[in-house]
Amino acid sequence: MNKVTLEIPDQLMNQLQNQSDSLQNILLKALEAYLAIEPSNLIKTKTWELCGSLEMPNPDPEFIIKDQQAELSTNYAEHIDDVLY
Repeated sequence: MNKVTLEIPDQLMNQLQNQSDSLQNILLKALEAYLAIEPSNLIKTKTWELCGSLEMPNPDPEFIIKDQQAELSTNYAEHIDDVLY
């Protein structure tokens, strides 16, 4: 077994201390849950899930490109932050 030193902010520590389970058990369960996640799902955000699922009826000409089949497409996904924010 290994020992880990962890700095936990006071506010979070207060919330953890109010739990019925021990801090060690909470952290072990959190690590087990983290390791059970498919690695590719760690980077898939809700924004990522939207990419490619929405169609723009009148896309901005700046984002229109030809895809590999020489069909017109958009590259909004590559610029999602610019488009959304």
